[in-house]
Parts: sequence; structure tokens; C-alpha cells
Amino acid sequence: MDLAAISAFVSVGDKGGFRAAATALGMTSAGVSKAVARLEAQLGVMLVARTTRLARLTPAGVAFHARCKAILADLDQAGHEASEGSALPQGRIVVSVSRTFGRMRVLPVIADYVKQYPQVEVEVRLSDRLVDLVAEGVDLAVRIGHLPDSSLIATRISQTGFVICGSPEYLATSGVPAHPHDLQNHSVVGYVTPDTAMRFTYRFLVDGVAKSMSFPSRLTVDDGEAAAFAAVRSVGLVMVNDYVVEEHVADGSLVRVLREFDLPPVPISVVHLSTRNPSPAIRAFEMMLRRRLATTL
Repeated sequence: MDLAAISAFVSVGDKGGFRAAATALGMTSAGVSKAVARLEAQLGVMLVARTTRLARLTPAGVAFHARCKAILADLDQAGHEASEGSALPQGRIVVSVSRTFGRMRVLPVIADYVKQYPQVEVEVRLSDRLVDLVAEGVDLAVRIGHLPDSSLIATRISQTGFVICGSPEYLATSGVPAHPHDLQNHSVVGYVTPDTAMRFTYRFLVDGVAKSMSFPSRLTVDDGEAAAFAAVRSVGLVMVNDYVVEEHVADGSLVRVLREFDLPPVPISVVHLSTRNPSPAIRAFEMMLRRRLATTL
């Protein structure tokens, strides 16, 4: 495939438009636009929805962007390894990730990483609070959601959204809600954040506007997997990140409802300090993480 066109497309996705991408790449806006159009023609699919004022990735473009970014990162890593000769990942790295996502998605990658690179010691810190990388000596963090502007280097690797589910038995008994307001008449499994005990607020897209709602619950937990387990056992409906219930939805033990009211997904990003040149161990782990998460979510 046209590597130059792929690089231009990835830059458009990263920078949010053709003009900013052109500035970053040292090209003209027209040149970037032609490169992306060439790639779209080759693939036979629209990757970027264009208007007179902005450009945004289409759903196909979002998925393709994540894969292409991982591929370009692999090429970059290959270049680093070639230039560094026999330098192999070694030493110690500290990784921060939220508890549920860490257990379900990141720890399997880390297990494979430490087997592939036995000279690296990895310390994993599972926490749902926002850690300070500098103060707490963290080399790399995986964060879910839109990131504020900061001195951190962030790479978007995937995305996730909240979904609401119930077991077939619960829905057969209590009915399928047609609107978020119907949840007032349903049993809902509550959730509180483990570090702050802050109660989860349900959010839906209603008439094009994000609406926050709260519902009473007879059972409240501080763990997403526990909430999903309760829903499988027909305790009630549950709203969690899609990766928490992915397997339950696939095997039919949970059924998604109110899908037309889902909010758009949010990014999953890998972040590290901009003031620190990543070591071979950090770069190798980041590359493996990007590749694996981009293909599993």
C-alpha cells in the first residue's frame, strides 16, 4: 500500500484536519487531501468526512486509523532497533492502568511481554485514580477517555463506550426498556468508584444531547466485572464499558438494550512523559500494547 498516503491519513486523524496535518508533515493542504483521496480510492471506502470547515474520521476511518497507527509505530520501532544494533529491552518499567481494564486487557499483554523479554522487570499498578506520572515514578500509563492538554505524549490506540445490558431471563420477566426514562421502573445494578466511592451517573444521548440520569439500586458494587456478573445472574440491568461484557454479549448471557441512546465511544490512549526518551523496554511494550489492543477491541 501507499505508505506516504497512510502517513498523511494518520496525521489527519491525529491533528483533526488537513491543514494541521499539512503543517506537521511539511506538505500543502492540497497535497495531504490528494494523498488521502488516493488511499480512499485504493480501499474503495470513505475514511474522512469532509466539510468546508472541518474534517472528521468516518467509522471505517476510525478503525483503519487505529490499525495504521499501530503499523507505523511498528515501523518506527523497527527503525529504532536497527539504529541501536543489539540493544535489547532490559531494566525495569512501571505501568499504570485502571483496575478492570488492566485485569481484562492489559495484564494478558504484560504476561506475554515478560515472557518475550526476560531481562525486563515490570511493575503494574492497578488503580482507577488519575496518577501523577512524575511524582509516582510511572513510565507509561493506559488511560480511557478524552485527555486534557498536558506535557504528556499520548497515542490513541483504541476506543470504548458504555453499554447497558440485561440477561435474557431478566428482560423476559421485566420487559425491555424503550427509553432511558423507563429505567426508573427497572432493577439497576449500581456502581461506585473504588477510590472515591463516587456513585456512577448514567449518561445517554437523547435527541442529540447527552443526558445524565441517576437510578436507585438494591445492589451496588465497586467493580465492573462484579456488576456484569450480577447482571448475568438476572439481578438487574447494568451499564459498563463494552469490553467488560464483550464475551457475555457474544455468548448470549447478556443482551444490549437502548443502543440507539449510546453516547459516542471515547479513546483509549497510551501516555508517557515528553521529557523522557523512552527506553527500548518501554518502546517494545508500547508497541506490543498498541498492536494487541488495536486488534482486540
